Amino acid sequence: MTRLADAPWMAQAVQALALELRLHHAPTADHSHRLAAHARVVADDLHLDALDATEVELVAMLHDVGKLAVDPHILDWPGPLDNHQRERMRRHTIEGEELLASIAGLEHLAPAVRATHEAWDGSGYPDGLAGDEIPLTARIVTVVDAFDAMTSERAYREPLPRREALQRLRAGAGLQFDPRVVNAILRVL
Repeated sequence: MTRLADAPWMAQAVQALALELRLHHAPTADHSHRLAAHARVVADDLHLDALDATEVELVAMLHDVGKLAVDPHILDWPGPLDNHQRERMRRHTIEGEELLASIAGLEHLAPAVRATHEAWDGSGYPDGLAGDEIPLTARIVTVVDAFDAMTSERAYREPLPRREALQRLRAGAGLQFDPRVVNAILRVL
């Protein structure tokens, strides 16, 4: 991967996508910014080298870029999604992958963006990957994504207390989440 400092156009491309996401749905963009910060701290705790840690940060920032193709009414839906809405939401990982794969210099992020809703036990989507089949970058983003989703206010529920969210991550270690990543987030948060 090219270093952002060595490729200002790459940083500009990421900023442009982040701005487009903000214009489409500000809460999703805010969520992505929080994830980038948390993901970087977890990557550093796992002793990833600087380039890999930057990749984790970028995937966290862009993990929901496929939601540009999702109607904001669905993103703000106040209750459980119906089958059509749920399927529409699930496609955002594939659409994010397709978008990043089409941008020279960001295409290496596409597989991890696609895998950010996979689960350690293979029950996730879109491909049913399990364990180490899931890129480490995606496994990190999955855990920080779940933490942020639980501790943030949503149209359909109040945020959970931080302590309860961490307990749920701990309970999901080895099932939904990579246990090593859960241990890292417990250490840093």
